[in-house]
Amino acid sequence: MSTSSVCESLPLYGRHEPERDEYLRSVVATTLGEVRETLHRSGCLSSRHEALDEISKLLFAHIISLQNGGPGISTALGKDTKSPAKALKDFISKIYSRHLPISLAHELKPSDFHLRLKDSENFFADEIISCFDGISNSQFPACFSGPDGADILNDVFGQFLTDSFVDEKELGQYLTPTEIVRFMSRLGINSLSRQDFETLCHPTNCSNFGIILDPSCGVGSFLTEVLKSLHIEVLKRHGRDGVDDWVNKMVRSVLVGIDKSERMIRLSLTNLALFGSPAANLHFANSLARKGLDAEITTGLEGKVKLILTNPPFGAEFPRASLMEYKVASEWLRRTPKTLDSEIIFLERYIDWLTPEGTLIAIVPDSILTNRGIYQDLRAGLSPRVELRSVISLPPVTFGAAGTTTKTSVLHLTKKTKMVRRDKVYFSICHDVGYEITTRASLRKKVSKGRNDLVEILPEASRDRETWIGRLVNISPTVPRWDATYHVGLSNEIADLIENPKETDIFVREVATLSTTRIDPRRFNASSVFFYIEISDVDSGTLGVTAKAIQCEQAPSRARKLVRTGDVIVSTVRPERRTIGVVPRELDKAVCSTGFAVLQCKRIESTLLARLLQSDFANEQILRNNIGIAYPAVNEECLLDILLPLSRKDIHALQEEANRIRDLRSKLIQEERMFSKSVDQLISSWHTAKSSKQDPIPHQLYRTMIHHQQHMVDFD
Repeated sequence: MSTSSVCESLPLYGRHEPERDEYLRSVVATTLGEVRETLHRSGCLSSRHEALDEISKLLFAHIISLQNGGPGISTALGKDTKSPAKALKDFISKIYSRHLPISLAHELKPSDFHLRLKDSENFFADEIISCFDGISNSQFPACFSGPDGADILNDVFGQFLTDSFVDEKELGQYLTPTEIVRFMSRLGINSLSRQDFETLCHPTNCSNFGIILDPSCGVGSFLTEVLKSLHIEVLKRHGRDGVDDWVNKMVRSVLVGIDKSERMIRLSLTNLALFGSPAANLHFANSLARKGLDAEITTGLEGKVKLILTNPPFGAEFPRASLMEYKVASEWLRRTPKTLDSEIIFLERYIDWLTPEGTLIAIVPDSILTNRGIYQDLRAGLSPRVELRSVISLPPVTFGAAGTTTKTSVLHLTKKTKMVRRDKVYFSICHDVGYEITTRASLRKKVSKGRNDLVEILPEASRDRETWIGRLVNISPTVPRWDATYHVGLSNEIADLIENPKETDIFVREVATLSTTRIDPRRFNASSVFFYIEISDVDSGTLGVTAKAIQCEQAPSRARKLVRTGDVIVSTVRPERRTIGVVPRELDKAVCSTGFAVLQCKRIESTLLARLLQSDFANEQILRNNIGIAYPAVNEECLLDILLPLSRKDIHALQEEANRIRDLRSKLIQEERMFSKSVDQLISSWHTAKSSKQDPIPHQLYRTMIHHQQHMVDFD
């Protein structure tokens, strides 16, 4: 369990110098832009991926050279006895041969890091060299390297990728926003025990801590952020010499990164090189491998990882038949899907890697936390092995710079030991991460704006402060959902009423049941007609329901639910619109869309139940069950658990009024039909009279129309 001193020493934002940081961002951005344009003009590279590879090689070699007292990529290379092209190529090769981490020596060949430049391309080489003039002075590396420097790669390089490779979604998915990286890293460290924290901050003993792993490390943001987070504490305790020793030990034996993209491994090397230690413990491998050479790396980590900080790739599909070494594929699922998404497999793998009491903090799509089917099976399979610590819902804008509004959350859990702790779980909804995404000429840019809720959420999730943004909740191991919206999406007032019901309170399940009657109109006579109710046929204001006559052979695939007179139909899609209606007598045995829940009333009048479900009190409860952002929907079964905003005696008092409204509505419908029929007859007679030049309005029909008008006035 973390203590307040751990959290207080690790605020969400550390030391920074705005003027210096802005200068660094400006000069690095300029350099990267000039290199990109030079590569583009040369025409020697066939794709932007290849251009990115070359930029990462150049940047790494330049930084490492400067930090070791060398000239970096400078005009001195062009004055070498060799040609500029040959000199630049040899310079890159020499840097990688000297500083390539041992962990990568058998996974990547030295030639994988050679610059793709011909010896004859001297003019091209001179252009590249000149691009680095702005970041080649001797003061430059000292002001940005080390834990208290600006986060050059994650800020500037991330924006560079977004601007330069706007169509390359593969690149964008690796870049976790700095605000989220900082929050997750500090939450992970604040979750450590006091003893583990002391070990981790010691220049010598830190190598005994265990492993901090990012198995989808991308540009290495989480690994470098750990160094930044702890740097001030280590400096305060052990001085500058202690910090240097600590960084070397951390990079060599504690921080481990794995990625199956050679490109991202190069970027991680560069990012960690900013701290003065190129000997990073990085691996070019598939983290999910259970067989082959890659598996030697991944299985060697099992049971040794104290902390996992990661943002795994979402949506990659794997054949289930190739995943039988995983319990999620061979044991946990009650269904047998042909494929499984990567995020599902990763979650099981994380638990294998963790030590007992080890901590996982990962970004996951909300489907992991909310959806049924295989996702619910996954949660059930994980529950005996993990203890949920906190879940923080992130806003859709979080990954907007990468071109996606996928709803995500930060999942925080620990691997169980035999001792059951049963602490409350912290849930919180982050509405603002301190920036918005602007788009101009198809380029997306992150712009600072508003407050960052994560600043206030961090001490609450770390159990260092009383909760007022989020809430601590007791949940059972069999709870159906793990998301924050479900557990703390209600106001405290409504949550208290639901958790502590009184005898006079009444839930929907006590007065209605869900209809399970299904029908497929396509199985009937193809030429016959049925009445179909879709969402646009419901008038929420009047609770009125209409329908369209459709031939059975043309029945929509969603036309499946049989309805009866008095049923309350509730749209489960976009429930915030409160699309609810009551099935009238004339639509008895009609068919409605599967986008409706069909409630059959018992001991309550349909009109009354429909109005109660439209109330703010009930709608707030319904919305907590929402799944999805672009097309939000709820599972119909949640309606049975809705607490109605009135007592039992109030229901009985309103029944008579509701019955009167039902009768009046029925009478109104009947009168409207008769009126419409009269109008149709008058129109027909008018046409007949016109053609025969007779009186256009027969006396008897005129009297009928006046009669209906009087009835309508009486009804009003």
